[in-house]
Amino acid sequence: MKTKEHILSTALGLFNQKGTNAVTTNHIAEAAGISPGNLYYHFRNKDEIIRALYAQLSARNDVELQLPPNRLATIDDVQALVRTNFTILRDYAFIYREFAALMQADPELHKAYLTARARGYFGFRALIAVLAQAGITNLSDPAAVTRLADICWLITEFWLSSLEISGQPVDDAGLERGIDLMMHVLRPYFAV
Repeated sequence: MKTKEHILSTALGLFNQKGTNAVTTNHIAEAAGISPGNLYYHFRNKDEIIRALYAQLSARNDVELQLPPNRLATIDDVQALVRTNFTILRDYAFIYREFAALMQADPELHKAYLTARARGYFGFRALIAVLAQAGITNLSDPAAVTRLADICWLITEFWLSSLEISGQPVDDAGLERGIDLMMHVLRPYFAV
């Protein structure tokens, strides 16, 4: 593994475990087994590391949150997408736990988020169109599609925070409840 990827992997583990406020670049360098100077060669500061991890998250969403391209979609495909979404959410838990604070603290990260969100809404509309073509949904009203996208986006962005604030563990069972909640929101729009 290259040093830059090793730094990111180490930082992701530390941020997920302890949160960004409790982790310094020195902590990341020590855990990665490199000098602080080596870390600073790759990243100027912790914000840059957080931005790079957010870019990883966005790229992973772009790649993994896709329906199979060679056949009509099924409800099982939708459920697989929802499951993948929550797997990615768990893998980058610190971003979702600290979402509002991270976006408020870093205008550059916030701008990247707004770009990713616009892409996400476009992708959601495309997903609904594909599901309509496959006969899975008859949802075609653009305003209704946007409202549904808003609800799904809110569940994704704030599910982990909701669990933690209410004192519930962020474990497999908690993620399964989030998946079930998302499917509960989507099910009324299925035509089959």
